[in-house]
Parts: sequence; C-alpha cells; structure tokens
Amino acid sequence: MHARAALIGGFALPFHGVQRATGDVDFLVDVEAADALHEALVAAGARCLHRSEDAANYSACAALAAVDVIYARRDRARDMLRRARPRLLRGARIRVPVVDAEALIGLKLQALVNAPERRAQDQADIEDQARLRPREPARDLDQFIEFLGWIDEVAGRTKRSEHRITGERFRL
Repeated sequence: MHARAALIGGFALPFHGVQRATGDVDFLVDVEAADALHEALVAAGARCLHRSEDAANYSACAALAAVDVIYARRDRARDMLRRARPRLLRGARIRVPVVDAEALIGLKLQALVNAPERRAQDQADIEDQARLRPREPARDLDQFIEFLGWIDEVAGRTKRSEHRITGERFRL
C-alpha cells in the first residue's frame, strides 16, 4: 500500500523560513494508512496515548520522538497532502514531504479551535508565516477566519481581538 504522509507543525516551519523549538513531530497521513502506521509506531516502541478516527498521539521512546498524527480524511486535508513537496533535510541528505505554507496556516488555525490553551504559540506561528508571504493568496483563510468568529460567538465570548494575518485586519 502506498500512502501519502507529510510533515506539519513545528518541524515543518523551518522549511518555510521560521525557526521554532518543538517537542514532538507532527504528520498529516492518508487515513487509509492509520492501522499500518499505528502498528509500525508501536513495534518501534512508542506507546499510543490517544487514537481516534481523526488523529493519534504516540509517546517518545528510545528510537522515536513523540509523534502526533492527523489523518487526512476530508477533501481539504487530502488536498494538503497532494500539494506537499519533498524538501531537503539538512545534514541528512534525504527529502521529506512537507505541506505548503498555506496548509500550515490552515492547520494552525484549526489548532486554535481545538486547543485554545496553545493559542499564543499557534497565533505566533500563523503571524510568522503570514509576514513571510504577505502577497500570496490564502485559499482557505477567509473560511477559517469566519469559522473562528463563529466559535467565539457560540462560546459566548464578548471580547473580540484584532489580529493581522494577511496584511488585512479581521475580527475574531
């Protein structure tokens, strides 16, 4: 079985010009590879901390760093995988598939919704990416921004913040 996978998260940021320390390695993986990936990680010594139909988390072990996996199930995530390109991993002479900057921004915006306690780091990552690409179109950004505003409304938050993402102001 040939399954697509791509680096996302903090380890993907340097491939797009942003240096950041992180404690785990994040991947976007075809959902069809979920069982095979799970078996391989457990066989390598990782312990599964959480596994659902959308994501999984594995502990670090002697052979591996901690690993977080998002399964590409929906069209948007599958499109992110299709757009991923091999990038040269310095010092290792291998190429690693990495999602594009737009996908990183979209995934970071989604992370803001899923884990508000990490809001400051994810917001900083988004702003760093947007600062490096002020003129690039963001295919899904407007939809994510609307979604975040809706989440704030549903949660009953009354204080709104202004953020600069693509050079234009919007309300969260």
